[in-house]
Amino acid sequence: MVKGKRERRTSGRMPGRRAVRVLLALALCCAGVLAVYRVWRSAATPPQEEPAPAEQTETALPEEESQPAEGNRRRENCYTFLLAASDQSSGNADVIIAVTYDIAAQRVGAVSIPRDTLVDPDRLANYPKINSSYGAGIDRLEAVASDLLGIPFDYYVTVDVRGFVALVDALGGVEFDVPAHMRYSDPKQNLYISFEPGLQLLDGEEALKVCRIRQNDDGTSLYSDYDIGRTRTQQQMLLTIAQKVLANPEKAPDYLKIFREYVDTDLSMSEILWFVEPVLGLDLESVETATLPGDGTVSYRGVKWCYQLYPEEVLEIVNACLNPYEQPMTLEDLHIFQAP
Repeated sequence: MVKGKRERRTSGRMPGRRAVRVLLALALCCAGVLAVYRVWRSAATPPQEEPAPAEQTETALPEEESQPAEGNRRRENCYTFLLAASDQSSGNADVIIAVTYDIAAQRVGAVSIPRDTLVDPDRLANYPKINSSYGAGIDRLEAVASDLLGIPFDYYVTVDVRGFVALVDALGGVEFDVPAHMRYSDPKQNLYISFEPGLQLLDGEEALKVCRIRQNDDGTSLYSDYDIGRTRTQQQMLLTIAQKVLANPEKAPDYLKIFREYVDTDLSMSEILWFVEPVLGLDLESVETATLPGDGTVSYRGVKWCYQLYPEEVLEIVNACLNPYEQPMTLEDLHIFQAP
């Protein structure tokens, strides 16, 4: 569901097994909007006169953050987004991703914030793990993530992961190189996963299972780097599906239906259409992705397995992928909580 514009704010480890990363479902549904736009544009009659100024057109330029960080101005035509999805059981966020899109440079950075990231429960959060903030609504999660990374978010997008299954099925499945032997069963969830490694055609439910699994039945981790490895698999799945979506614009009605049913955002339709034109020129292979680095074995106030971030490494990623300002950000701009 597309919502109207909200008043902007100027203040500015990994998903549980019950849901796939929002990065997958979100980008795919947004890709559907691009495909819809391609169909619309191909059928439209080219204008015969100079277009009206942006502020007078239906798809006018979205408003930018009006008050940039002190001493560091926002770059023009550079926008930030927070993407999220719940774990479908507790209401906590299973997926949290920060995205910055620099239109002038045609650069996109997408950074996963591990769901167990340690945050100060006495600051904006009410629990040591960032994922719990989503239970109080997307606004609370936005505030906590903005405080953590030192950047304001211009827009949010939340996704129901059932849309991921629907989209893959609408595409007739996707060919994907399963990275490892996968065996997992949980009768309570009616969840049964069984894949051999290698290239194979996956339907929506199968693609979701490949993205969900993190350990086999014997308790061994599927990836040597744990959830970082799972994020890598999901990012590869994202690229595979997004490419197929854009290669099949004739399915535009299906994409639009899925977008309307499973995606919630404060982007207006006018703003979505404004973003479409520059996004069509993006090279998906050039999108920079990263996961905030840290230690997932930390305990704080009796809460185990908190993911304590490494400040210097996080700052490097923020400046490389997310910084919407003209000058580099510093550690003083971020609020990375460390357990005593």
